[in-house]
Amino acid sequence: MEGKVTTFDARKGVGTIRAESGEELSVHRSAIEEGGQGSLFPGDVVEFTVGRNRWGHRAALAVRRIGWDEEDDPDGAPGEWTF
Repeated sequence: MEGKVTTFDARKGVGTIRAESGEELSVHRSAIEEGGQGSLFPGDVVEFTVGRNRWGHRAALAVRRIGWDEEDDPDGAPGEWTF
């Protein structure tokens, strides 16, 4: 499934992803795979599976960043310095 990161608090390691279906899912830094380095940015386009977190709520799992929405950051990829 694909979606877009709507919020992510790097300090707390939690955020939300809006799935293509419109469903809002929670995400935790432990669910970010590979080069994610435990952080996401609003506007990141991600691929993920849907499962249950430890409290039994639906959540995004196996999250992998595949791009970003240029409308959210027209100057460059999230997390990159632009001059």
